[in-house]
Amino acid sequence: MADVEGSCACGAITVRVVDGFGDNAKAAICHCTDCQKAAGSLCNYWAPVLVEKLHVVKGQPKTYRSPEGKSMSGKPVQRTFCPDCGTPLYVYAEGVPSRYCVILALFGNNLEPGVEIFWRSAKRERVSLCPNYSDLENVD
Repeated sequence: MADVEGSCACGAITVRVVDGFGDNAKAAICHCTDCQKAAGSLCNYWAPVLVEKLHVVKGQPKTYRSPEGKSMSGKPVQRTFCPDCGTPLYVYAEGVPSRYCVILALFGNNLEPGVEIFWRSAKRERVSLCPNYSDLENVD
């Protein structure tokens, strides 16, 4: 599979996913309050990528690291973004050290959803954003 590249809103940061997302890749929709705040919306739309397959090929992103005990796992979460336009780029959860959660808006949101995550911290009723996907896995 070919590499794919995506960029932030202002074009200052470009990231590459080596070998792309994979033929059967699906997106995740997360409704935890941390993702809601980071996205400025009801959810975050992302895909998992192995750490060794994600590369910043242009620009210098900035990273915010949450304090110990604040995330759902209790372990710090690092959210990387463009320091110029503020576009979220990817998330590294120290509780899952082998992969990044890459924000799919950088790549045109072209993956279909595969899982919708409703953590207890989500501050809204549990209503799917994808009701037409009856086989969508839901995670509490």
